[in-house]
Amino acid sequence: MSAGQQAVPANNANNASNEGAQKKHMSKAAVAIIAVVVVAIIVVAGVFGFRAYSDAQYNNAVAACAAASENVRNATNDYNNLVNGDAFEAAALTKKDVKDASTLDALNKELSVELPVYEGCVADDTAGFKSATAKLNEQADWYKAYTQSLQKAVDAVNASKK
Repeated sequence: MSAGQQAVPANNANNASNEGAQKKHMSKAAVAIIAVVVVAIIVVAGVFGFRAYSDAQYNNAVAACAAASENVRNATNDYNNLVNGDAFEAAALTKKDVKDASTLDALNKELSVELPVYEGCVADDTAGFKSATAKLNEQADWYKAYTQSLQKAVDAVNASKK
């Protein structure tokens, strides 16, 4: 082989190694771009996932508060029906109308309790609705308990009638 012929393969070898370096460099750049894109997709998915989770939590808190509000309304109606019905009639009796006057005193004590103030489901965030739900559940429990104790007092007055 002549010197000129040997030079050509050497140049080809240099060109091949340059192309290999460029391919490796391109591969590293492509990997970096792919990594950036994957990280961006993960971040976007995380943001949307968190928003979906937060929205679901918020909607659940609103629904729970609405249900608690309905429970308070029902318990309040039961209590008011008793106060305005049987308890009103029993309270109209006098000490002359009953054998045991202490039953009237107990009834009047039950009727003079301070009612809880309804606050409703007024909130701006999930924590606020959860707090309102807890308060409403306490109010519903209060009305249920006092409806039972008032009913016992009414029953005692009615049992004591002459």
